[in-house]
Parts: sequence; C-alpha cells; structure tokens
Amino acid sequence: MENERVGGNTTFIKDNSIDFKKIDDPLVLEAYIPEEFDLKVMDEGLQLSKRNELRHAVGIVATRTLRYFSTNGEEFNIFRARRMAVWWFRHIYNSFNWWKAFVVNAEGERKEMPMLYIGERFGSETVHRNCEADIVLSAFENDRSIVDPETKGGAVVAVGYSERKGLFNSPDMYCVKAIVGNKYKGAGVNITHGITRNLKLMAQKVLKDKSEEITPQNIDDEIQKMKIVILDRSRHKKLIETINSLGAEVVLVKEDDLTPTFAVTRGEIDMIIGVGGVPEAVLSSILVEQLGGEMTLRILPLEVARQERLLGKLSNWDSFKKNEIDILRNFKIVRPGTEKEGEIPWNRILPLKDLVKGKDVVFTASVIKKTPWIKFPDGEEVPGVNINPESGDINVCVVRVADNKVEIVPVMYKTVIGNLLEKYKDNQDINCEANVRLLVQLGKVYSEFGLFEEARDCIQKAKICNGISNDMIQRCNSVYEYISGLDYLTKKSLQTPKEIIEHFEKSGHLDEEEKERLRPRRMVKRFYEYQGDTCYHNQQHDEAMEHYKKALEYSPHELKLHRKVNTIQMKEIIEEYFNRIDKLYQELNYKDPKDLEKCKLGIALDIFYDNKRQLNFSCRNPWLVFYRRTVLHGETPSYKLAVLIKLLRLYKKLNQASDEELSLFLNAEFGISKEEIGIVMNYRRTHEKFHSVSELFFIKELGLEALSKLLLPKVRVESQNELEDSEIPLSISLVEAVERRNQNILDELKDGVKKEAQEHSYAVAEAYHYVGLALYDVGDDEGAKINYERATTRFNEIINKFTGITPFYAQCRIGNLYEELALLYENEKVAYYNKAMDAYTYITEERRSNIMFGYIRDLMAIRIWQTKERVNYIKKELQLFDS
Repeated sequence: MENERVGGNTTFIKDNSIDFKKIDDPLVLEAYIPEEFDLKVMDEGLQLSKRNELRHAVGIVATRTLRYFSTNGEEFNIFRARRMAVWWFRHIYNSFNWWKAFVVNAEGERKEMPMLYIGERFGSETVHRNCEADIVLSAFENDRSIVDPETKGGAVVAVGYSERKGLFNSPDMYCVKAIVGNKYKGAGVNITHGITRNLKLMAQKVLKDKSEEITPQNIDDEIQKMKIVILDRSRHKKLIETINSLGAEVVLVKEDDLTPTFAVTRGEIDMIIGVGGVPEAVLSSILVEQLGGEMTLRILPLEVARQERLLGKLSNWDSFKKNEIDILRNFKIVRPGTEKEGEIPWNRILPLKDLVKGKDVVFTASVIKKTPWIKFPDGEEVPGVNINPESGDINVCVVRVADNKVEIVPVMYKTVIGNLLEKYKDNQDINCEANVRLLVQLGKVYSEFGLFEEARDCIQKAKICNGISNDMIQRCNSVYEYISGLDYLTKKSLQTPKEIIEHFEKSGHLDEEEKERLRPRRMVKRFYEYQGDTCYHNQQHDEAMEHYKKALEYSPHELKLHRKVNTIQMKEIIEEYFNRIDKLYQELNYKDPKDLEKCKLGIALDIFYDNKRQLNFSCRNPWLVFYRRTVLHGETPSYKLAVLIKLLRLYKKLNQASDEELSLFLNAEFGISKEEIGIVMNYRRTHEKFHSVSELFFIKELGLEALSKLLLPKVRVESQNELEDSEIPLSISLVEAVERRNQNILDELKDGVKKEAQEHSYAVAEAYHYVGLALYDVGDDEGAKINYERATTRFNEIINKFTGITPFYAQCRIGNLYEELALLYENEKVAYYNKAMDAYTYITEERRSNIMFGYIRDLMAIRIWQTKERVNYIKKELQLFDS
C-alpha cells in the first residue's frame, strides 16, 4: 500500500477496497484513510463490520454534494442532489461483487423525491445466501442546510446495513417513535402513553436509581432537568405545549431527528419523541442498538400522521386507507386479528428487537455540513466536506457505528484535478492545442465539485491561447455557458428562470457533439419538471401542466413525465375511485368483498363515464391509462401487460372483425355466452365504431358479470421475471438501473452463460416492453417504437450470448413483440407481421431451429405447437388484409 503523511502525525494509507473505475467515476482517482481505521476482512462471508468500502458509499456522495452548495435556498438544488445520490448509490452498491443486497427501507417516496426503490437489489447474483444483506437509507438529513446557509443544523447522508432479514422492512411511511438513552432503560417508556406519563416514568427511574424518594415534587424537579428533541411541525403543537407546561426543555429541530440520537446515547438529550419517517427511525434504531438505550415505534396512517386533531386520539391510529392497507400487506403488515405466520399487525408497538434483528450491523454517515449532534470525543463538532482547489483533494468525515462503538474516520479523496494541473504546468509553451483541451477538461472537473469561479477562469484562459481554432472557441463558449448555468442555479432566484435556462440552451446550441449537447437539455428538462412538481404540490395544477409539457419538449419519450400529465388530468377521478373503494372496505370492516375485481371494475366504469363530468385527456387511450392506475393497481407488470394486450386485441376485433369471426373470438378468448355475444352484435350494428373497449359499458343489457369477462379477461402471463418481486413503479429510470445491474452480472460471470445473467437480461427486455406499451397508451408512438426496438435488441442479445431454454423463450418473445406492434400500428401491420413470421420461423423450421437451439428444441414441443398456431393466425390476418 502507498503511504502518505497529511498533517500532524496521522499516516494515511491508500484504501484499495473501492474501485473508482468500476463505479464509472473518472474524476476521483484514489481514497486514503488513516492506517488505524483500516479494516481487515477475514476469510469468506459477509462481514459488514469489517468492510472499508461501506464508508465510501456515503463518502463519495458527500464529495459530489459540493456542486449543489447554494446560497439561494432553492429546493431545486435539493432535488438535484438527491438524484445525484441515487445515481451514485446504485453504481457503488452494484460494484460490490461480494454481496447481494436488498433495499428494505428508504426515504423518498413519502416526499415524492428521488430514492432507491424499496425492494431494489444490488451486487452479485452468484454469492452464497450467507452473503445477502439489508440496506436502509435516509437520503439527506436536514438537506435545506445544503442550499441555505441560514438554516441551522448540519447535513448528513446516512445508510445502515445488516445481514439479510436483520432490519425492519416496511414501506416509506410515517411512524410515531420514542427514543431514550441508557439512563432510562427499563422505565417503561412507550409511545402509546401520553407524554406526561412517559416523563414521569423517566423521572421515577432516575429517582429510584439514585435511591431518592419518589414524590411529586422530586418528579417535577427531575422533569425540569430534561431536554426533549421534537421535530418542529404543526402536528406537534399540543405535544410541545404539554412538555413546556411540565417544565422540560424542548429542543426543536427542522429536519434532523436522526442525528440527535447520538446525543441521546451520550446522555446530552433525554428523549426524542414524535412523528417522523420510518426509514430515519430504523437508522436511529441501529444507533440505539449499538450504543445503548431503548426505542419503541408504531406505523401511522398518512392522514393521521399529518393532522394533530387526528393524531391525538389512539383510536385514529388504525384508520389506514385501502391503498395503504394494500401496500402494508406487501410487507406482511396486516389488519390486527388477521395475521398469519410471518405477519405482524399494524398496531404492534415495535420494540428495538423487532427493528434490529441482525448481528452484523453497521451504521455509516458522511458529514456534509457541520452538525451539533456529531462530535469528536473531545466535544468538537465534526467538520463538513471540503475541497482544496489547488490540489483537488476532498476531505470527508465518515461516521461509522459498529461493534458497539463510534468512529469518526477522515477520508481523503484524490481527484483528477491535481493530475490535470500538473500536466498543464508541464505543457505550457509546448502544445497550445493540448493546453486548450487540458484547460477545458479542468474547467469541467472544477464545475463538478462546485468550484465555478475556478472553472470559468480555466475556460477564459483556454480561449486566449495562441492558435486556438474556431471549433475550440465554440466548444469553450458552450462549456462556459453550461458552467455559468450551474453557477446561477446555486446563487440566483429561480422565480424568474429565463436567464438560467438561456445559459443551458445556449450551451446546447453551441456544442455540436451529441453527448455534450444532451447535458444542458437534460438540465432544462429537470428544471421544468421540478417546477411542475412544485406547482402540483401547491395545488396549482394548470401551471404544473404547462411546466410538464415544457419538460416533455426536452425529453419527449420519458414515461414519468407523461404519467405526471395524466395524473393532473385524471386527478379527480382517480381520487374518487380510491375514496369509493376505501368507503366500500370501511363498510365491510376492511374484509375483501365477494367478487372484489368485479366491484372494482364497476366502480371504475361508473366514475369514468359519469355524465356530469367534463374531462379533457391528452392521452390516446384514457380508459386504459385510468384502468391501469385503478383496477390494475398493485398487479405485477407482466399481468398488466397481458391484460392490456388482450384488451387491445378485443378493441381491434370489435371494430374490424366480421360477425362470425367476432363471435368465435368472444366465445373462445373471453368465454361469454351466445346470448351475450348476440347482445354485443346488436349494439355493434347500431353504432359505427367502438372508440374504446370500455364503451361496452353502454350496452345496458350486459350485466357486470359479462362486462367482467370482457374487461377483466383471463390471461396467460408469458413474461414473468424478477421485476415481479419488486413493489416498484416501472419507469425509464428503473430500466436504466436494471441495465446497469445486468452489465455488472455479465462482467462478473465473464462467459455470460449462467442462469442469473440470462434471467436478468430477460428482465431488462421486459422492462423496455412495459415502457413501450405505456408510451403507446399515452400517444407517444415514436417512444413506443423505440422501446419495443430496445426490447427486441435485448432479446436478440440473449439469443447470441446464452444457451439453454431462455434464448428459446427470447426468440418467441421477439415474435410476440412484432405481433403486438402489428396490432398497435394498422398502417404498418404487414411489415410487422412479416417480421413476426421471420422470428417464428427460427422456432417452427426444424433445420433453423436445430442450428440455433440444438437439443433444447426437443424439449419445447408445446411451445413449438403454440408458435405454429401463431404463424397460422398471422397468415389468416395477412390474407384478410390482402382481400
């Protein structure tokens, strides 16, 4: 190992546990830590408490926050910082091939901010089961201090780890919690007690331990010595007033109710109490478990957590909405009295042993801005992240809690800045063109770490170099505008964003390289999206819609943006649907009604076709989008795909098939009776066109039973894969995350023939397929075709890289996708059907199939027969088209 002395007598050694090339970081080269903190992994196994690299997950994120340090207090920079953190966490965790890790709790969804998805997986697919781990993340605590120098308190980013099933797994919801230190252990503190009783119990415990008489006066005296930390929220108004009336000191905090846990374990704070997020509470529980104390927690309904009038009555704590109940059920948290083995009731008061079950438990946090809650042993506050502009070295203090102790580990990250400065000094007066490129590169790197003044100076120097070409001057101008835009984001008000946007738009126009031109476009897109989110949360829906539409101009195929537009357009009817579902469940005491799916469909149709409503939708298939988000809510992606494709086939047949063909189709595919078929036929004869399958609702003679057969059809799921296990919304960002993980698996396996790599590649392809169909429904034809093409490309990669059954299935799926495209795009039907036929011939033709799949073909008789049936169907469709 390389050694380097940095100040005092501390010896820093190079930490080889983190590979910056593997995590795609071209700007940070090496990490150095004090020799005394160098951990050693012994033998094989998870050994989380012996892993140096876990410090770097939070350490690297801290280095990148420098770019977002602001003076304008704008929330947009918090949004950007969170996106950055998610990106780096994904890359870092996937680079660790010694574990398979699962996110079991993460802050973000509750606040509708970027997050790692609960259920997301990282690392290796081939490690032994004893190398599986849990991850809990809090994102940034007190993140306003990053963007507003006036905000008190510091900022940290924290993550907790344990072996698998070692940390509490739940959705990102609210909870009420109470934390006390060792001094009050055994006092009987419980969150269901009122604050008065809890404080009296704590006082009695102290008096008993001191062998002093327990009298009302002595109890009052002890309470008046106490310091209680509470989040400064309106929901805590009565709680705060009660504590003040009892004479204890209330310490109000804005966002930081995690790091005060350190003060509780040191005895500086007596109690933390109130409503907060579950992920932060689980991280606090790690600190309490490691450093001493007691903690209790109970999950709360969203509406109750946010309103003091509801929070004050214990009877309201069970008032979960139906959608919350469904989410909790996915985590085996169920209605009291209905729990089975492995489930817990949602009213359980969770003690420390239920929150932290693991034995190999680690807490890590990087200090971004100095906080009063994290201190060195001598009481001095731990400093925040900082960079030396002359060397490019970044210093980060990482807090690590493991093995029942706290370590403050200074980590020094060496960036490429030092190397570039050395090269520039060596090259002066030798090669002008090389110097220009060095200065431009140096300017870009400075801007990545928030050194915008130094960055602009570099670009200005580059522009005055002798002999600089016009192309390079244009490149310099482009980079200068981009850097100026980044700088403006941290200093200027975004209420009048025109000037900031102009910087990024100029940068995009000036740079001819496609990759460089995309960066400023993405920034403008994110800005408009953020503005839309802000307006939406402030109930300014028209303004939000305009911002989302502007964002779509810069990123027209982003499913998430289309979904946000649909959310505004359908807000009223989606809310009414879930309110009516919730009312139905309340009437039934939250027991599933008979024929639940029929009830859901009936409610959805009633709401969608309410004649009093005047709705304006921009998507192609409003009913299918609404149906996907209501009736199919909570179903797996593969099931949704199968149902939606079958409904699209029904729509085509209703409008194009002959009476005989339609009759056979309805009976064979949907199982409806001759009488019901006759009713549909009669309606069709008197109406020119079905604009949507949902218009079957207008056929009054059809009862809900028949409608359910048609609109909730039985399907065979063709494409189940690992994404089915994750309760996460599929979007472009998830596709990118899955792709990254797939690449890591392929790198790990080298030859790429293992089952895990095949299955993951299959999941990537199906994720693109899902996005493609969703974009079709909203009316984005180009985006739909792009994603279908990406899906077929992925399936072809599976065929070329792997052997076994999976490539055979992939070949079938290529044919399926081209059939779907023929269904979606009537004008291109013949071309897509021909492509489907070509794909199927590799299954049906024995010679071709044997060459491609070998002995596997002999095991696929049923699938071959099914494929031949598909070919016959396509031939009939093409004959009909010709005629």
